[in-house]
Amino acid sequence: MRIVILTYESLYSNLMTERLLREFPGQVAGIVRSDCLIYKKSLPQGLLYLLRQTGLRFVGRKALELFQSRATAIGFKLMGREPKVHALRDMRRLYNVPVIGSTNVNSKATRAQIERWQPDLILSIYLNQLIKGKLIDLPTQATLNIHPALLPRHRGLFPYFWVLANRERETGVTIHYVDRKFDTGDLLLQEKITVEPTDTISSLSYKSSVLGAEMLVNAVRLFEAGNPPRIAQPPDGASYHTWPTPADQRRFRQAGGKYGTIFELWKYM
Repeated sequence: MRIVILTYESLYSNLMTERLLREFPGQVAGIVRSDCLIYKKSLPQGLLYLLRQTGLRFVGRKALELFQSRATAIGFKLMGREPKVHALRDMRRLYNVPVIGSTNVNSKATRAQIERWQPDLILSIYLNQLIKGKLIDLPTQATLNIHPALLPRHRGLFPYFWVLANRERETGVTIHYVDRKFDTGDLLLQEKITVEPTDTISSLSYKSSVLGAEMLVNAVRLFEAGNPPRIAQPPDGASYHTWPTPADQRRFRQAGGKYGTIFELWKYM
């Protein structure tokens, strides 16, 4: 089984990617890293868009998370400490796997490279780009996406935020077949997670990625065994979210929602 991974680099997506590399040595033919913050926008355009949508507080929080992740990786190297989760550039060396960057995974150049890798499965791991028809149909088996919510509820962006803002006591992880819209494809696997009163966005992100890593391994095993399930999403209960507005963030805080501390992130890294 030849696997190609499409991903946006983060602590949580890297945890799942590295689990696949360890579990299936030599079977991950290549990794495509999304090099855009917002699809079809340059970095300055993406930052401006995010600032207008969410406000300075949210953008500052995401920037701090990104800075801490990179600063921690540098600190670990200086201390000679091996991180729990490696950056993609280190995975390229450790697992001898090609990693390429792309601002548009559907471009002819990126698609041609993926085609040369001859994938049986394409796995989208927290990719922040819409995968279009020609790429969806490229692998011999399927193109799958992992989403940290119980679809069809909380389609779209940042589901942990909405779970905590709504004071929900249950969330989960879904692996589904990719179709022409975000998060609407048939289900392959779905598992639940209990939301504890102490949970933060960081802790839910980590729980989801640990569970998601196990589910991705199981998904590959299902395709290796043949005849994997394909279940239509329920017609009722669907919801879709984009970036949270400042008003959404006030509601999140009023509901007792927390993003998590830098010490929490350090523990996971």
